[in-house]
Amino acid sequence: MPEDDSLRALLEPGGALSRVLPNYEPRLVQLQMMQVVAGALKNSRAAVVEAGTGTGKTLAYLLPAAKSGLKVIVSTATKNLQEQLAEKDVPLLKSLGVDAKFAFLKGRQNYLCLLRYEQFERNPTFAVRDEAALFEGIADWAKTTQTGDRSELTELPDNLASWRDLSASADQCLGQKCAHYDNCFVFRMRRLAGDADVIVVNHHLFFADLALRSSSAGDTGAAVLPRYDAVIFDEAHAVEEVATEHFGAQLSSFRVSEIGRDAIKALQTRPQLLAARDLAARLLRDGGDFFTAALATAPETRPQRGGRARLSGDFARPRADENARWALSPGALQPAEPQRLELAEMVRALGAALSDQDEELQLLERRCTALNADLGLFSASQQDARLVHWAEARAGHLFLHASPIDVASILQDKLYEKIGPVVFTSATLAVGGGLDYFEKRIGLKDDSGSLYPLDDRVLASPFDYETHAALYLPEAMPDPQDASFPEAVAGELRKLLPITGGRAFVLFTSLRNMRAVHALLEDELPWQVLLQGEQPKQQLLKRFREKPSVLFASQSFWEGVDVPGDALSMVVIDKLPFASPSEPLVAARIDRLRAQGEDAFYGYQVPQAALALKQGFGRLIRSATDRGLVAVLDARMTRKGYGRLFVETLPRCPVLRTPEEARAFWTRAEAR
Repeated sequence: MPEDDSLRALLEPGGALSRVLPNYEPRLVQLQMMQVVAGALKNSRAAVVEAGTGTGKTLAYLLPAAKSGLKVIVSTATKNLQEQLAEKDVPLLKSLGVDAKFAFLKGRQNYLCLLRYEQFERNPTFAVRDEAALFEGIADWAKTTQTGDRSELTELPDNLASWRDLSASADQCLGQKCAHYDNCFVFRMRRLAGDADVIVVNHHLFFADLALRSSSAGDTGAAVLPRYDAVIFDEAHAVEEVATEHFGAQLSSFRVSEIGRDAIKALQTRPQLLAARDLAARLLRDGGDFFTAALATAPETRPQRGGRARLSGDFARPRADENARWALSPGALQPAEPQRLELAEMVRALGAALSDQDEELQLLERRCTALNADLGLFSASQQDARLVHWAEARAGHLFLHASPIDVASILQDKLYEKIGPVVFTSATLAVGGGLDYFEKRIGLKDDSGSLYPLDDRVLASPFDYETHAALYLPEAMPDPQDASFPEAVAGELRKLLPITGGRAFVLFTSLRNMRAVHALLEDELPWQVLLQGEQPKQQLLKRFREKPSVLFASQSFWEGVDVPGDALSMVVIDKLPFASPSEPLVAARIDRLRAQGEDAFYGYQVPQAALALKQGFGRLIRSATDRGLVAVLDARMTRKGYGRLFVETLPRCPVLRTPEEARAFWTRAEAR
């Protein structure tokens, strides 16, 4: 039996899947996607597949990957999705008789380092005093864990500051010279990956590895992942953003102080290197001067409505006193150049003092060399047209970034030219029914057409959106920039929320509007009212599912959140999620497109916002029996010509204009 037929037989009526899952119903779109993926892997082609919610896309790519005979990387957007594959999807494949070997690999920071744990246990020093109470639980776990994966510690806070002393970055790892190498959790997982047929990673690990291979001039010994033949990107809409992050450079006051602290700690037992310790202490004391001087070059801003100044507009960005971004124009850091040169000299001197020493100090020397190379990117004379330089003040530290404006050429050079089969899939790739926008952004196409052998397909969700969902667009709303907009949103919510008895996500494109509308409604809504930031995300979702609630939230709830069933019956979106044109990367991409004679608004900003809206819409219908309303309270959806593209990008469903129509739809939906 040909391979394609054997794959199809697993999913068809009476096939192995129907015997394993009693309520399984074959889906034509799942079979179609599986054939596209299998063809790409077999014929060394690229493939782009939008697979709507409910398609069953995970099995549609895992089955051909497992049976392809190739070593395949499956890259997901988040570690949570990795864990879903490990706990649900791969065991299902095993029950179907698929005997491929799977491995799951995360970044180093997720694993306990036995050496650093041993050192920490001898002299516990907690970055945050309250974290000391957690150490007993960590110590008990460390004695029994078979994986060293911190996700096993379900009660451990995500932001545990002391974890960085219990894990090891590549710059801190002694490798085969470590006394714990044979039992090292990181290298044990890498050995499993080396023997596996399918390796499941996340986008950040994949692109960190790809960037490392590139910077090491093809030295695959520096790589994290073993050699592979093909890559499948799930949640591929996130690829451009993650690739941009990893093919850029970042400097921070935190990075400088961390090198100083690590050097002082390492030199405590080496009294013969007193001069090096003095240099490390100087770096820790004075290394922040450059960043203080750079921060002083930030542009002046005017207070926005609400009384707080911002350095840029934003898509769900925190207030300026929490987070601010600004572009660094050529010469912007000239006033800080003396401090940059002084810092570079301190780092060079410390690196020289650590050279020709033992392995631990050689690692610190290499960190100094890498830091100095990145410092060179921010010299006052730096003029690399391929990069946008920008700054971010966050959590008490200044971060300086040099980010590629365009990742298309990077992916072409570093990925597509190196391997054959590359598959991109997500429920959110098509704009107005077409995939051209996504394919151009990631370098598979240009204006002349496909640049590589390419198969693409838009596969609609099997869910009945026309019966189970409706899009509410109010007849009258002020412009989103109008001062009266938050009150108008609150007014619409007063009419809409009673229709579904609460049970709603109210999603905002800025934290400022989220807080303003929440303050207007918090005391008058009769349901449990939840606000993003008041508790951890998973705790908020747990409370939301327990009883009728209204959750006021922003960017982190626009995607990757799954609440099937009646608990979520309405999603309200305050305005179209245009990325601010003052965001440094967005501004640089707009300028680049305009310089090339292209229409940046219709060619970049509108499609980007349409895909983001599609993500928000996608929170509503998560299963075949879900039903509900999505309300978009932005008059531009109906008043502007481009509003039509937003509607055409969303799943086809009835459009309602009044609360009375919305109530009538909901009454019919409940009666079915």
